[in-house]
Amino acid sequence: ILGLSPVVGVVGSSSKVDEAKSLGCDVVIDKSTEDLWDAAKRAAPSGYSTIIDANGVSTLKQSYDHLAATGRLIVFGFHSNLPMGKSALDPLQWIKMASEANKMPTFDAMDMVTSNKSVLGFNLSFFADESDIVSDLFDQICAWLKYDKLKVP
Repeated sequence: ILGLSPVVGVVGSSSKVDEAKSLGCDVVIDKSTEDLWDAAKRAAPSGYSTIIDANGVSTLKQSYDHLAATGRLIVFGFHSNLPMGKSALDPLQWIKMASEANKMPTFDAMDMVTSNKSVLGFNLSFFADESDIVSDLFDQICAWLKYDKLKVP
């Protein structure tokens, strides 16, 4: 994918492994059958240049710790923090979510400077009024798709 290697995908069930490989992952970690962070270390012993994390509290600290020097942690979601399914309306689930937010990791600015690591975050919902930026990015993604630099299911 875009000349990056290794591309490591993480899936939550074995049924998704083949699909992740077909989309260009060099290594697929099935966290339902193996420890995510042990497998991540095996796949990239020197760390990762980029980790894209949509999980939230449950993975942010370890994601940062698995970055290589000059690595970037990109945060775009908090999937593991949100109540799901029928219990989503249960007030106790929302209290639990608030409690988990108190466990949110912090990142030491001095460590970030000395290790040349960075943490970036974004929320796609806030790009609704940024049509110029989104248009340029969309054009780039379309070009990657056209020239088989990216694959879609």
